[in-house]
Amino acid sequence: MKVKRFVSKNAIVIFVFSLIALLVTSASYIFLNTKNILLKPNLTCNFRDKVYVKDFIYKLDGTLKNNYQIDTSVVGKKKVRVVYQDKYGFYKVTNFEIDIKDKVAPTILQEGNFVVNEGYDKNLEDEILCADDYDDNVKCSIEGSYNLEVPSIYPLVIKAVDSSNNKTEKNFNLEVREHVITNEVEVDDNIKELNFVDYNDIYKKYKSNNTMIGLDISKWQKDIDFKKIKDMGIEFVMIKLGGQTKINGDMIIDSYFKSNIEKALKEKIKVGIYFYSYAKNKKQAIKQADFVLMNIEKNNIEMPIAFDWENWEEYNKFNMSFNSLNNVAKAFMNRVENRGYDALLYSSEYYLNNIWFDSDYNNNIWVANYGNLTYEGGYKMWQLCSDGKIDGINSYVDIDVYYKKVSS
Repeated sequence: MKVKRFVSKNAIVIFVFSLIALLVTSASYIFLNTKNILLKPNLTCNFRDKVYVKDFIYKLDGTLKNNYQIDTSVVGKKKVRVVYQDKYGFYKVTNFEIDIKDKVAPTILQEGNFVVNEGYDKNLEDEILCADDYDDNVKCSIEGSYNLEVPSIYPLVIKAVDSSNNKTEKNFNLEVREHVITNEVEVDDNIKELNFVDYNDIYKKYKSNNTMIGLDISKWQKDIDFKKIKDMGIEFVMIKLGGQTKINGDMIIDSYFKSNIEKALKEKIKVGIYFYSYAKNKKQAIKQADFVLMNIEKNNIEMPIAFDWENWEEYNKFNMSFNSLNNVAKAFMNRVENRGYDALLYSSEYYLNNIWFDSDYNNNIWVANYGNLTYEGGYKMWQLCSDGKIDGINSYVDIDVYYKKVSS
C-alpha cells in the first residue's frame, strides 16, 4: 500500500512539472484538442477584414485542406472549421473561435459651413450625414448653442458614437442667413446658358477600340430623335425605367420609358436600364429588381442594369449602416445577374470613396464625375457630364463612356 501511494505521488509530481513545462514552452500559443495544431496568440480581426483559416494558425503538423476566406461581415464570435491531413495521411477536423471586432469610428460628412436661411424648421441632426460602417443606429448629436431664427454664424460640434463605442467628432459652423425673397424665373434649357459640353468633343477624345460612347436618358430629355443621335455615333443609351417615389413609396415607370426603349431598339442602339431606388432593406431591393425585370422581359437588353441609390440628404432617416446599404445594392444586383443580365452600381466618385464598399462589386461600377476623375477603383462606365449637347436632343443630357475592358 505504501509503495502504491509513493508511486501515485510521484506520478502527480511528474504530471504537474510536465504541465508547467508545457505552459512555459507554449505560453504564446493555444493548443486545440489535437496536438497537431498551434494557434497564433491573437485570434481577432476587424469587421470586413480579408482573412483566411491559415492566418490564425502558427504551426500545423500536417496539411491544411480548407483554407477558405472567413466571413467577417458580422461583428462578434465566429467559429472557424479546420480540416487537415496529418502526417500519417488521416483527415482530421477541429474548430476554433475568433473574435470579429468593429474598430472603425462613425463617418460624419460635413465640410465647411452648414448654411440655412433663418426660420429653418428641420432637425440639424437629420440633415448632416452621420452614419457608421456597421451600426445601423449610430448616435449623433450636435453640441453648442444656436438660434435658427437669428442670422449669425454659430460654432458647433457634431459627435457620433457607435455600439462598439467608437467615436467621431467634427467642428463646423452653422451659418444662419437672413432670408431674402427673390423672384425666380423659370428659364428654358435651350437659352439658360451658353456653356455646355459638346458631344463631338467627347467623341473625339474618348472613342477608341475599347470604348463605346453613349447617353443616359429619361423624361427630362423629352422627345429624342434616335436616328439623329445614332448618326452622331451614339452606340448605347442607359434608359431610366423608373424609380421609387420616396422612402417606402410606390414604384413608378418613367413616362418616357416605353417610347425611349422602343425607338432606341428600332434604331439598333444598344440599351441598358437604370432604376432610382429608395430601398432600405434587401427585401425592398429584390422587389424592385423584380419590377425592373418584369418590365424589360420582352426587350433586348444588351447593356447593364444599374442600381441608382443617392438619397444622401435623407440618409439619417433610413437608419442604415454603410454595410446595410451595400447589402441592399448587392441584393438588387444579384437578382438581376441571376437572370442573366449585367449589373452596375451607379454613384458619384465622392460617395464611392466615402460610403460604398467598392471592393464588393468586382469593378461593376458606373462612376459619375464631371471634372477630373481620380477614382482609384475599377469601373466599367463613366458619366462625365450632365450638361452635354447633341443633335437630336433639345436639352442637356448626360454623356457616358463605357469601357469594354475595365478602366481604373
